[in-house]
Amino acid sequence: MMVLEQHKNDEKAPAKAGRRFKLKKAPVIFVVAATIIGIAGTASISGLAYMAGAPKVAAAKAKTASVATVTATTAQLQLIPDTLSLTGSISATDPLTIGSSSSGLVITQVNAEEGDYVHKGQVLATLDSSVLRAQLAASEARLQGAKASLVKAAQPNRPEDIGSFQAAHKQALADVQNKRAMLDQAIASRQLSRNTAVRYASLLKDGAVSQMEAQTKETEAITANSTVRAAEENLSAAQFMAQQGANKLAMATQGGRAEDVVISQASANETAASVQQMRAQIEQTIVRAPDDGLITKKLAHIGDVNLGGKALFEMIRRGNIELRAQVSQDDISRLKVGQKAQITDGTRKANGSVFLISPTVDATTRLGIVRISIPKTSDFKPGMFVTGKVERGSRTALVVPNSAVLSEGDHYYVFIYKDGIALKRQVNVGARVKDAAEIHEGVQVGDQIIGAGAGFLNDLDPVALGH
Repeated sequence: MMVLEQHKNDEKAPAKAGRRFKLKKAPVIFVVAATIIGIAGTASISGLAYMAGAPKVAAAKAKTASVATVTATTAQLQLIPDTLSLTGSISATDPLTIGSSSSGLVITQVNAEEGDYVHKGQVLATLDSSVLRAQLAASEARLQGAKASLVKAAQPNRPEDIGSFQAAHKQALADVQNKRAMLDQAIASRQLSRNTAVRYASLLKDGAVSQMEAQTKETEAITANSTVRAAEENLSAAQFMAQQGANKLAMATQGGRAEDVVISQASANETAASVQQMRAQIEQTIVRAPDDGLITKKLAHIGDVNLGGKALFEMIRRGNIELRAQVSQDDISRLKVGQKAQITDGTRKANGSVFLISPTVDATTRLGIVRISIPKTSDFKPGMFVTGKVERGSRTALVVPNSAVLSEGDHYYVFIYKDGIALKRQVNVGARVKDAAEIHEGVQVGDQIIGAGAGFLNDLDPVALGH
């Protein structure tokens, strides 16, 4: 507009004709330029608007495309088997230690090996009984003499009888002296063995002798102590015999009376008791199985000297084995004798039953012992570590599908569907039964638990329920 006004004002200036020509062309150029600029501006504005809105549209399309389709199951209460999980070791139900009270005798025969199943009364080992049998023969001879003396007691005494009693009494007194000397010798030997054992124990601490040497000296001291006790008993028996001899001699010198019969009868009874004692000692040289059972350890070897009280064999009575497991005070109150159990070590399996529940609970650990019998026909061996489950009926529990429970390190979690969003929740998992998992914490009844597709989700991911 400014150019047009200037053109009108310059009509009176003919000298500027060329300039007017240029001014007449200027509006046309300006209008064309303005039009081009307008079109370009419009195009630019439209392009910028498109470029600004494109990411939102793309994001919306991408968001719509990333919504996962999942399936969900309602968390609900249902009855599940009530089982108690246990761990422990297999052990013998009734372990037995077998030995012989005969001390100082050599083992001459061993008839059982580890793993043998033996029967009650079966001979497992034999000790040398030759000395005892000789003593038995002597006792039996004395018994015959005692019986003859009993018959003779009813007859009047003769000088020969008195002489016999005197000789017997002297022999008994001599025997007392001999037994006393043997006791003194045994006491001295015991003291020496004790001193040696103490010295070897001290040397063992200093490393001067081996453990075996020290134990040998300790064993010798124990044996020496047993020898002293045996010598004391022998002396006591000899003194008794001497007293009996003195009594017999006194009665004999008084002539035949009724008391003679009593004395002879007592002598015969005493000798008979001695014979029975010797026979019992000989019987103890034969080591027999006290009951049917499985030999688990053989400690007897031919040529070994048996020590009274030392174990020669260990066995499981009747082969019965069991699982001993510790359970909490809460669980032990829910156990009952007769409840069924399944035992496994990952390879072997067996069915058992609860046969004994500890009547007490440890005051420190609050744990009690439950004992579960295992069939002897199973492949389990004492010492094996196993796991077990005890069936206690059924109980109501909150469950979700097993496949919906995912793990992350030491923790478990599930995804809950709510308003199109997957919510990740950590859960406390209890028992697992077939396709269901018990949930103690983290899920409520009625929650929609995502199953298929849960493994590909993250917390707060948008999801859609499929069929």
